[in-house]
Amino acid sequence: MKLEVVNRLLEVEMLISYKGRTKVLDKLVVDTGAAHTLISSDVVEELGIYFENGDPLVSSYGIGGEEYSFRKPVDFLKLGPHKICRLKLDFGNLHEWGINGLIGLDILINGQFIIDLEKMVLVQRN
Repeated sequence: MKLEVVNRLLEVEMLISYKGRTKVLDKLVVDTGAAHTLISSDVVEELGIYFENGDPLVSSYGIGGEEYSFRKPVDFLKLGPHKICRLKLDFGNLHEWGINGLIGLDILINGQFIIDLEKMVLVQRN
């Protein structure tokens, strides 16, 4: 899968499915410093993903301080040819960052991805 450098960050696209509806999300930053993937709730609202009573709230800490998000299971996601079913993802506010999400270690480790910076690709270990 091709990596793009945008504003000095590595970006990829990912397909997400929720309750039978799918959407390709772009402007997702590959973040090896993030334990969990975080997706902007704004870009998945049309799939029916929004905070509901009973959704677990998750707090995250980073350079911007403490942030809160909600966690929901998705049907599946596809990053390149790699498909992960029934994964719980975090959804929250990313307005100020100008991106649609962070691809964290939960997905990168699950897919055994290798970041090849010479070829600018994200590949899976054979």
